[in-house]
Amino acid sequence: MAVKLRALGTVFFFSVLIFQLASSAGAGSRDAGSRDAGSPSRDTVRVIDDEGTSAAFPRPPARIVSLLPAATEILFEIGAGGDLVGRTRFDSHPLEASEVPSVGDGVRPSVELVVSRQPDLVILFAGPDSRAASDALRRIGVPVLALHHNTLSDLHLNIERLGRVTGRDSAAARLSGRIRDDLGGIRRVTRELPERSVYYDAWWHPPITIGGGSYLDSLITLAGGRNVFGDLASPSPQVSLEAVAARDPEIILYPVHRGAERTPITDRPGWEVLGAVRGDRVRVFDGEIVVRLGPRIADAVRELARAIHADSFSRPGPPTAGDAGDEEP
Repeated sequence: MAVKLRALGTVFFFSVLIFQLASSAGAGSRDAGSRDAGSPSRDTVRVIDDEGTSAAFPRPPARIVSLLPAATEILFEIGAGGDLVGRTRFDSHPLEASEVPSVGDGVRPSVELVVSRQPDLVILFAGPDSRAASDALRRIGVPVLALHHNTLSDLHLNIERLGRVTGRDSAAARLSGRIRDDLGGIRRVTRELPERSVYYDAWWHPPITIGGGSYLDSLITLAGGRNVFGDLASPSPQVSLEAVAARDPEIILYPVHRGAERTPITDRPGWEVLGAVRGDRVRVFDGEIVVRLGPRIADAVRELARAIHADSFSRPGPPTAGDAGDEEP
């Protein structure tokens, strides 16, 4: 009997929330004044996400839960941050994001907690770890955008998608244009500098680095470096100290993150075999900014460029040009 009552209670909980979702959707958006012309009476916008599912939006969503920190940054950047009613515990930028209620983890999220925010759109990462949540949300009528967000191309595509869905196409186009211009300007500076081979020290026990499947590989190239494991397709391959020594990187990139303890490379048994360690070419830098593929990506490339070319990038940032020219980051 207790099991049946709990089951009935769960059904009732979701039924009430579905009714609330329908009511809030009918009420319209909070403030359409800052949106592009055409909302909320615009034509229905249809978007196909990276799970191949089509979602229809007759009006801009007014209650968005973002389970993808980079998407949270994008939404704030294009003027849709006020529509956020839920975010992950990892969303730390901009500061206004901390005022949005947290729903916990972005991967394998609590569906019940997400639905309690009464969203009319949930944004999450497209992948096997999120599939159960996206399926559950769709079954109870909550629109979902499941997005791949691994490459610079994904970044620009998702900026466009989020701009369309929220009725902020113009702001999204400006953001993409600014990113392209900034990256193009940085690349024009770094391609005049000698290319330096680098090893990205993501973890050490066992050694894990980045491969050609990671957007960080592209950022290293833009910053004037060559990833010594860029020929590996995996975004985060496990390697060996012997393999690192065989590829003999000129520089070791050593990211640090707030609240995360790391063993200094000079304290690791055997790592003194590397020329970069013996030659004091281990470059410590802020890892927080480079792990977020979002609007601040040009700042991430500058951080990497300063690490790779310390002599040329000792200033707060390299000069950037207003026109990306023939670069297409």
